[in-house]
Amino acid sequence: MKTATANFRNLCVSAAACAALSCATPSKPFEGHPVLTALRFEGNASISSGDLLQKIATAPTSGFISKEVHYYDADLFAVDLKRVVRWYNEKGFYEAKIVDVQEKRDDQGRVAVLIKIDEGRRAVVRQMELVGVDALGKDELNSINETLSIHKGDSFDEDGYEKSKAQLQSGLKERGFAEAQVTGAVKVKPEEAEAAIVLTAETGKRYKFGKVIVSGNRQIPGDQIARATGIDPGDRFSPTALALAQQRVYNLGTFSGVRVGLEPLGDTPVATVRVNVREAPFETVRVGIGGTAEQGRYVLPKLHGEYTNRSLFGGLRRLELASDVGYAFVPDLFSYDQAQSGIVTQTSAQLTIPNFYYPGLDAVARGEFDREFQKGFSYDEIAARFSLLYRRGRHSLSPSFNFVRYLKIVVNTGIDNTFTQSTKGSLADDCPTGACTLTYPELRYTYDARDNVIETTEGFYATVDLQQTLKPGSFTYFRIEPEVRFYRGLFRTMTLATRAQYGGLFTLGGSGSLFTQRFFGGGQSFQRGYAPLQQGPKRAANPDADKFGQNTVPTGGTSSILFSAELRIHVDYVINHLAVVPFVDASRIGTDPKQPWQGGLEVAPGLGLRYITPFGPLRLDVAYLLNPKELIAIGSTDKAGNIQIRDTRVASACHQVEGCLRQSSLAYHLTLGEAF
Repeated sequence: MKTATANFRNLCVSAAACAALSCATPSKPFEGHPVLTALRFEGNASISSGDLLQKIATAPTSGFISKEVHYYDADLFAVDLKRVVRWYNEKGFYEAKIVDVQEKRDDQGRVAVLIKIDEGRRAVVRQMELVGVDALGKDELNSINETLSIHKGDSFDEDGYEKSKAQLQSGLKERGFAEAQVTGAVKVKPEEAEAAIVLTAETGKRYKFGKVIVSGNRQIPGDQIARATGIDPGDRFSPTALALAQQRVYNLGTFSGVRVGLEPLGDTPVATVRVNVREAPFETVRVGIGGTAEQGRYVLPKLHGEYTNRSLFGGLRRLELASDVGYAFVPDLFSYDQAQSGIVTQTSAQLTIPNFYYPGLDAVARGEFDREFQKGFSYDEIAARFSLLYRRGRHSLSPSFNFVRYLKIVVNTGIDNTFTQSTKGSLADDCPTGACTLTYPELRYTYDARDNVIETTEGFYATVDLQQTLKPGSFTYFRIEPEVRFYRGLFRTMTLATRAQYGGLFTLGGSGSLFTQRFFGGGQSFQRGYAPLQQGPKRAANPDADKFGQNTVPTGGTSSILFSAELRIHVDYVINHLAVVPFVDASRIGTDPKQPWQGGLEVAPGLGLRYITPFGPLRLDVAYLLNPKELIAIGSTDKAGNIQIRDTRVASACHQVEGCLRQSSLAYHLTLGEAF
């Protein structure tokens, strides 16, 4: 035993030595400058060390496996010390000073530096005055003042002061003063730690919009483009109206380039608008081939084709035809179940009429046909959808009316679709004839403040979706699904992305619910610790007279809750366009929308790889479920009460245990695009 322990200790020591060798910091000087191993600050209670390092040229050696070596230049460092003091001054610390600098050399000549700082007091804004704003009304002035970054009583900050100048100028222009200019002055009393700010505005005349001139168009009439801007002669000038006009014209989908600006301002307070467009090809055809691979389901190959006509019948109407056709292998390529595998398709035709009675308001008519195969069930879907879409800046609102008919619903349980009420809530019970109808109005609101839709590094996204079923239809329920996402850039190569999502389906009058509208966990864009649709309530399948169920069919839940977080780390120094993404998903699919967390959340940490492409990241995620919840997959009885399929226990700890089906704790997903 002692020998084994000693061998293990020696192995650990050897491994640590090898790791230290591979990660050791170089010691060879460069042109007389020693390697800088560390640069630390002490006494910087108000400004972080990371912020201070970003303001100076000197940087310590960094990296774990691959070292980025930096050297210590005493002359450059002396200038950097002045930069540190100047940065403190910009933040209002006029008494800040460097009290000590300590250099420590190791036995190989490498240097570690410690900078000790005395911050002193921070100046406070004792006076804040706005001059030259007499043309503004009291309410206008109060509204602008609320937007300023700095006010009387705040700690002084040069960044806040400069931002306030820009915000005052922006507020004046937004209220029609197109030629407004703002200057400022700051009087500082360092010995009293006080600052007085005066912002002086030259407002000029208050402008109104004149006519809208369109150029660059060839086939689309200029008056239609001018109407799309939403700007009418006589409207009060504002930069927001110009930005919104550009968004509206671009959203028409007819132009590859749009620029909306002003003609040179004249002597009269009238701002003429110039819209310059570049027409895109009115008809385009695209084809492609790809596939998806997830645990329990492959779609290979997957063919994609689309046709777009951006000027149907010579107007701004847009016709889009799209189809995806593939072959679904369930559960995998080599042992697929022919009863659950087959051709899958998503085909749609959509007609969009822009500026439907109002600029920025689109009318959309859409028809769909889907053929779907999943583990345990398959169906055909025919849908007609009519919606309005209104977009204004980062906001979008879309009310719609939807009529959906489901056909050829097949549930692969191994017996017919005749069950007792004890199995209510299964797929088959809700559509016992293999067909059913769903009619519902829907309202979706979205606020999108992301900096980039494909590869987000900063921003916020929120959406909420509401549904209420109507007759004619087989169901009566209310459905709500809100979601929020936050993105924050960390350093230059990292992005922290977080998401929270809730779903609730409230049935009314004892009605059931259609399985496609229920909540299913698992898959590439939800709980990545599960294969697609495999989290949540299940149904036992594949009966045997002497044994319990041998398989399960997911039936979905009426409640859903999800929390996700991931750190997207670009590692271009290893391989260009590569990113490593550690993540964690925590979720629950249940049957009580009022308490979606009931039973506890299932947590799955994981690791992903991203290869960044112009079309979005190619993504591979692998996740391990830490605490899979054990559940009972409900069996079936016939009308006489005889057991056809017994209840089946589903757990991760099943190892050849009768009546227990093992749930894998490991899942992988390969697809294109981020999870959220």
